[in-house]
Amino acid sequence: MTDTHDALIIGAGAIGLSIAVELISRGRNVQVIDARRSGEGGASRVAAGMLGPASEAEIAEPAVLELQLDSLRRYPEFIAGLESATGRSCGYRTEGTLWPARHRDDELQLEHLHRVQQDRGLAAEWLTAAQARALEPALAPRVIGGLSVAGDHQVDPRRLVDALQSVFRTGESRLHWETRVCRCEEISDGFDVGCGGASEMNFRARHIVVATGAWTDRLERPALQPIGMRPVKGQLLRLRGEPLATRVLRTPDAYIVPRADGELLIGATEEEQGWDDRPTAGGVLDQLRYAWEVLPGIYDLEFSEISVGFRPAVGDHMPVIGRSDHERIIYATGHYRHGILLAPATAWHVANLIEGQDAPDALRPFAPQRLAPEPGELKGAVA
Repeated sequence: MTDTHDALIIGAGAIGLSIAVELISRGRNVQVIDARRSGEGGASRVAAGMLGPASEAEIAEPAVLELQLDSLRRYPEFIAGLESATGRSCGYRTEGTLWPARHRDDELQLEHLHRVQQDRGLAAEWLTAAQARALEPALAPRVIGGLSVAGDHQVDPRRLVDALQSVFRTGESRLHWETRVCRCEEISDGFDVGCGGASEMNFRARHIVVATGAWTDRLERPALQPIGMRPVKGQLLRLRGEPLATRVLRTPDAYIVPRADGELLIGATEEEQGWDDRPTAGGVLDQLRYAWEVLPGIYDLEFSEISVGFRPAVGDHMPVIGRSDHERIIYATGHYRHGILLAPATAWHVANLIEGQDAPDALRPFAPQRLAPEPGELKGAVA
């Protein structure tokens, strides 16, 4: 392939695909490659799809919260455009989140969260036990109150990724699985890239976007300095049966995400276990117990799947978005637990960078340069 493309995007998760589709919508020609098989590994297909910045207000850095809110505002248009272009539903829902309080300790934590939300100008409503049960009749009798966050939304990440992938079935832009960079040489107007794997091919691209998630520091080419990326293991349970809830339910220990078709997601663990992708009995036991405490009807649901994925995390748990030391190589990775939520905003900003715009102030806290190694530390490619 000898045509010069506007961008070569490495990584076909929700972030990489969203960037690609944003660029395609602007008339750009892009190529997307991923070293894995379609649907294998990564975080996107194991994510629950909660779009809830207000529910994260207590733990999110101010810059991250602002990016999350910006991305949530973009979601309705993002989904509408994608569904219109592909004819596929992404499972986008706007019922909100309910935080049930199981006991006084939960209540105290939720009261603190509510104060933080109020301080940051985020809408939330404190509910009595009767009010919480009126919203979700299947809640356990033990629930003593709750916090309603009506502005939270959700999307089905698997449907979302399927819709994003389907964009590549027409036009010049292409998606290539089981393909990795083997050679990357700088040329006058970008890069000459040789790829291998399922098939050997060459690309010429004006920009390279690194959207490889937890695998970022394992890239061999293009040669980039390590940024301290690590995988954080997560186990997600899927149950199926009679619908028990209409909105996302969250506690300090677990979350429950209902789908319109009766599927119920319960998650998720956060484990510093490296690349260990084995599901564990302990992870299943803890999640089911915490979920049963607020929604006892799950006892009779069918256990349909347990999924394991790897969240991409750097030291400060903030995304890595922006130009590398090479202005034509752009990072879009490290979104940790918020890749699905942050996909529209990340796509918008990265597309603007590719079109030559300066990084806005809102993006500066996420610049990769903040993660530069100390003098004397290893730089270059990581095998």
